Amino acid sequence: MLVENVGNVCHKCFGSLSEEKGKSLPNTALNAILQGLKFLCQFESEGCDVEVIYGDLKDHEEKCIFRTVECVMPKSDCEWKGKLADLLKHFKEEHGKHVITSPNDIFSFENTIAKSADVVKLLNNKNKMYLLKITEDEDGKSLLHFIFDIKSNPEDEEEELVVKYVGKTDQYQLKVKRMSFNSLHYKHTAKKILLSTLREIAQASENIMVTIKPAKCIFKKMNDEILKQLECPVCKELMRPPIHLCNTGHSLCSSCRQKLDECPTCRQPWSNSRNFCLEAMTLSVQYPCAYSQFGCYETFLGQEIAYHEVICEHKMFTCPVPGCDFTGNYVSTKNHFKLTHKDSLIKTTSYTRTFNFAQYTRNNKRTSHVRVKYFWEYGNIFRLTFTCLPKACKWTVQILNNYDISVKYFYKISITDPQLQDRIITKTNLCLNFPPTVTNVSRILAGNHIISFTYHDLSSYKDPDNGNICYYCQIFQKKSN
Repeated sequence: MLVENVGNVCHKCFGSLSEEKGKSLPNTALNAILQGLKFLCQFESEGCDVEVIYGDLKDHEEKCIFRTVECVMPKSDCEWKGKLADLLKHFKEEHGKHVITSPNDIFSFENTIAKSADVVKLLNNKNKMYLLKITEDEDGKSLLHFIFDIKSNPEDEEEELVVKYVGKTDQYQLKVKRMSFNSLHYKHTAKKILLSTLREIAQASENIMVTIKPAKCIFKKMNDEILKQLECPVCKELMRPPIHLCNTGHSLCSSCRQKLDECPTCRQPWSNSRNFCLEAMTLSVQYPCAYSQFGCYETFLGQEIAYHEVICEHKMFTCPVPGCDFTGNYVSTKNHFKLTHKDSLIKTTSYTRTFNFAQYTRNNKRTSHVRVKYFWEYGNIFRLTFTCLPKACKWTVQILNNYDISVKYFYKISITDPQLQDRIITKTNLCLNFPPTVTNVSRILAGNHIISFTYHDLSSYKDPDNGNICYYCQIFQKKSN
């Protein structure tokens, strides 16, 4: 605006004038000239060297990483102020546990239900930096989710990100729109989840996994409209074979089908048919790994994804000890085992132990005895069960997790003579797959996967000094040709 006795005044300053407004005119010629010129950002002195077209200058300065911002942690915890460009450095130095770095676009962390309403996380990789903020709504019954865009370019990616809560057997996800960093007060744009829903997903556990990822996964050679037909109407994930049909013709993934007694769309009963046309389409779809929220960023075609998830190094293991509900990847669960169940842990692929018949004899009658140990080898969990019965001793080794079926695992039980080193009796058998929940000894000892020695076989291998018998168990693998 051209103001009398003042001169040309920018729009921002003109708004603060009062008396002079009546003595002003729009300078349309100057406006036209400005639109074609580039200007330096007002934060040039702070380090910004960007030149921006006049019409885009205001938008740039509102998002400039050299502008001054406050720390997003509560002021009672931190009163830092500085350039937005230094926010990551500040977080790493002062709030390191709240920084999640990922080489890709998927960020995960474990949270407790008690602290779910007080989350601040800085999500960072080479090209992007987001701020995730989760707070409790005023009603005290739900959580508000905000995602603030700090340095990524909104034109280069989807406007929404997915926040997914993953429990032991259930999950829930919501799409949250990215906002500029200076819009912390826009509560009406936040997405909600009921705290009761969160507790239901966690299923009485105090812990729950939170994952933030792009709203769209990477697919191959497929039209978006076609992909929508592969989306399960319940869990919103892409369906994999087998894909089930109701009597009306609606499709549902196998996982959700097992949980529901009727079709969620039309309330009709399930048919015995499968949607083979959709199943054929999965051969051309790139599926994200089921363990993407735990750090796997691989994608595979429909006929390949199931095999990958069996051998994926990021897959989750549940602690096999009855009554323990710890869950983590192979390394973390093994470390948990070392700390919590070290008396049951076998640290190598071999194990030596002695036993004595007298230990299991009462009133001249032998009683049953069971001893359980665990091997953590070859990326798998093995359970060794040693059982003394009235007439024989039995051993079995089971694999407690899904594993690469192209590899066979065997176990060998050797009984050694304490006086003659070369006198050994040995038997070998195949390690079979058993669910960790199967702990009943009679079920474990059923079938032909056990190794058994009668007491008559073992009697000549006693140590003459103390009556002990020594056995040696070893696990080894053999890859199929």
